[in-house]
Amino acid sequence: MKEFEGFLQEISQIPEIQKIIPWRISRQQKSTSHKTISFSYFTNSGLKLKVKKGATAQEVFIVCKTEDKEKVRNHLLEKIK
Repeated sequence: MKEFEGFLQEISQIPEIQKIIPWRISRQQKSTSHKTISFSYFTNSGLKLKVKKGATAQEVFIVCKTEDKEKVRNHLLEKIK
């Protein structure tokens, strides 16, 4: 989603992040434009975020080393605040 490009470019500068993979988008027709970013869970290869604008949501997978997962999560949570 275009509204989150700046955020994704910003977090791509975190040295421990190896790759950012935008994934599935689910869309619903609603008029709200409230934007949110949230941590979902750790994956085998990193972690998953969910970005939402109104009723439209997109999954974003962050690839990093196993030993860096917690550090990356903490960096992301600081930027989400």
